[in-house]
Amino acid sequence: MIGSPVNALAALWGFALSSLLLCGVATPARAVPLSAAPPSADAVLERVVLVARHGIRSPTHDPAALAHETGIAWPEWPVSPGQLTEHGRATLSVMMRDIGRHYDLGCSTHKESCLTQTRPVIWADSADDRTRESGEIMAASLAPDLHLVSRSLGAKVKDPLFGGPPQDFFVREAKRLYKDALTAQKDDMRSRPESVKAGLAAMQLLLAPQGCVKDDGPCLSGPITVTSKNGKPVLEGGPVLGASLAENLLLLHVQGLDHKKAGWTTAIDPAFLTRALAVHDYLSDLTRKRGKLVEEKSRALAGVIDAFLQGRDAQLPNGDSIGPQTRFLAFAGHDTTLDALAARYGLSWSFKDQPDRTAPDTTLAVERWRESGGKIVYRAVIFHQSLAALLEGRGLDEAHGGVQALVPLPG
Repeated sequence: MIGSPVNALAALWGFALSSLLLCGVATPARAVPLSAAPPSADAVLERVVLVARHGIRSPTHDPAALAHETGIAWPEWPVSPGQLTEHGRATLSVMMRDIGRHYDLGCSTHKESCLTQTRPVIWADSADDRTRESGEIMAASLAPDLHLVSRSLGAKVKDPLFGGPPQDFFVREAKRLYKDALTAQKDDMRSRPESVKAGLAAMQLLLAPQGCVKDDGPCLSGPITVTSKNGKPVLEGGPVLGASLAENLLLLHVQGLDHKKAGWTTAIDPAFLTRALAVHDYLSDLTRKRGKLVEEKSRALAGVIDAFLQGRDAQLPNGDSIGPQTRFLAFAGHDTTLDALAARYGLSWSFKDQPDRTAPDTTLAVERWRESGGKIVYRAVIFHQSLAALLEGRGLDEAHGGVQALVPLPG
C-alpha cells in the first residue's frame, strides 16, 4: 500500500490514513466475539466475509522520484504508478480461485449448505483503480460459473467503509491525535527493536550507504518526527521512509524486476526482505493497530461485517441492502484495511514463508458456524500466498500454511 518515497512526508502520505496519526495506547473495542477454539466436527458453516488486499501493483510514485530520493536507479514498471500489473492480476486470480474452492462456492460437494445458493455480494473500495480491478478479479474468480459482478462507488469517490472518518473527526479529536502522534515518537525513541535497526541498516547499505554521513541520500536510522499536514498530525523520519522503501522492494521482487538491475539479485532475496519488512511491520504496529483513528477507521466496515454475520440487514455505501439470505460477502481493500480490522477483532498473524504479513493478495475471512446444539461460533482465518508463490504466480498451498485459523488475542 505504501508508495515511493519522494520525500518523507510524501512517503508517509502513502500510508493513507494509517499514519495520520494513530498511535495511542487504547485498542479498539471488539466486534463479534471470535472463538479461540475451532468449531465442532458436526458444525455447519453458515456465513463468510472475506476482506482481501488488492493484487501486486507498482509503487505509487515513478522510478525517477525514487531515484531522486535514494540516489540510485530503480527499474521501470510496465504500468503507471499505483496500478495493478498483469502479474498482479494473475496472482490474485489464482488466489481467489483457490479460496472459492476452499469454500466450495461452486457447490460441488455441499449443495444443501452451499454458501452461494443466494448470490454473493462483492464490494470494492472506489478510491483507486487497483481496488476496483481487484474486486472485478474476485467476482470473476471466486465462483466463475455465477458470473458475479463487483460493485463500488464512483471512481475516486471516498468510500466510508475504507477511507476513514470525515474531516470533522480530525477537528474534534485534534488534541487526542497529536497526543497519539507524540506517543508514537516517544515509543520509537525509547525502544526501537533491534530487528528494526537491522532492517534499516540493511536498506541503508543497499540504497544509500553514505546517507547518514553525507548529504547524498536518506538516513534511515534517524528519529521519527511529528509534523502537520492540513491540520492533521503526520509522522516523518527514518523508519517512516524505511517502511515505504521496504514495501517497494517487496513489490519489485514479486514483480520479478529485481533481477534486471545489476547488484539487486543478491540483495533482494527472502533473507534481505525478512530484515527489511520488519521495518514495515514495526511502523504498522506503531500506527495502524492502536489509537483513536484506528478505531474510527474500522468502525463503518466492521459494522457492516457484524450485521451480516449476525444475520441482520447490512447497508452498503450506495444504499444497497445485503439481506439475511446472503451468505457470502467479499470486500476488496488495502493492507491498512486488514490492519484496522486486525486491531478491532484482536487478531495478529505472521507467516514463515512470507515476510510481509499484509502482502498483496492476503485475505482475512470471518466465518459463522452453527454447531449441532444451536450454538453460534465465529472464527477468523487468514489466507496467504508464500513469497515464492507470489513471484511464480501460484495460488494457495493449504498443506503448508496457506490457510491459518487465527486465535484472538486476550483482552
